[in-house]
Amino acid sequence: MKLKGSNILITGGAGFIGSHIADRLLAEGAHVCILDNLSTGRRENLPAKAAFVQGDIRDSRIVAQVMRGIDIVFHEAAQINPAKAVEDPLFDFDNNVKGTLVLLLAAQEAGVKRFVMASTNVYGNADLSKLPESFSTLAERGSLLSPYAAAKVSAEAYLKVASDELGLPTVRLRYFNVYGPRQLAQSESGVVAIFTINACANKPLSIFGSGNQTRDFVYVDDVVEANILAVRRDRAVGGVFNVGTGKETSVTEVAELVREQTGEAVKIKYVKVRRADFQRAKADLRLVHKVLGFKPKVTLREGLKRYIRWYKES
Repeated sequence: MKLKGSNILITGGAGFIGSHIADRLLAEGAHVCILDNLSTGRRENLPAKAAFVQGDIRDSRIVAQVMRGIDIVFHEAAQINPAKAVEDPLFDFDNNVKGTLVLLLAAQEAGVKRFVMASTNVYGNADLSKLPESFSTLAERGSLLSPYAAAKVSAEAYLKVASDELGLPTVRLRYFNVYGPRQLAQSESGVVAIFTINACANKPLSIFGSGNQTRDFVYVDDVVEANILAVRRDRAVGGVFNVGTGKETSVTEVAELVREQTGEAVKIKYVKVRRADFQRAKADLRLVHKVLGFKPKVTLREGLKRYIRWYKES
């Protein structure tokens, strides 16, 4: 599908990732409308050339209105904090499942040509050798460690049904740990932001557990590229794809890199492990490379340099 001249809706477009997608789409010549309730998104992230509607994805009336005439939807709005999901699973479900279903039904009614959803790493503590997208997240021990992951899998299931049975072309992208400019310290997945903010304020860097747990840190520009490819490649329809770098980095390594690049000799403090934390993560990129042609370009060291520079200048 072409982007130039297309009418595109981005939910959560005032947020960290959504606003970067908006910038890229506007540069491609698309007409962009952003729907965001500003619960975590920020007005200063909104591109000047994008239309903006302040509203909630759970509000079927508002969603139906903004969906009229839309060709492509990028669904980035979500409750993103796994700890919050443990504390209030109904709130998490309401945002991440009900909100997604409201959007899907409106998109089907409006004749949307492509619906791309941001999902997440739903693999938990499953064996890393079994982490292609075909891995059964519901059946295997060690997966779905939190209500957050369960809600994301439920939302993914609705996209699969929409694509297979309702005639709405959907694509699911499973982001690993995304970081980059405009990210704020809002959840565990924002550990790069949390460490940077604390280091620059000369505060200790707190790590839950041993610090040996690993994550796959992917820079926001690479995530944006995966979203663009999900629209441009017709073979993506109905599929689910990992979006990461295929490399593991321990949380302690990240803390040390942040200290090095900020030039702040702050302490690293280890605290009690939290519920719903998984131990290892590394994206299997074979399918996303084969179908979408996706290849991450930004290394963690380079991405951290860009993020820290942005944070100090903002």
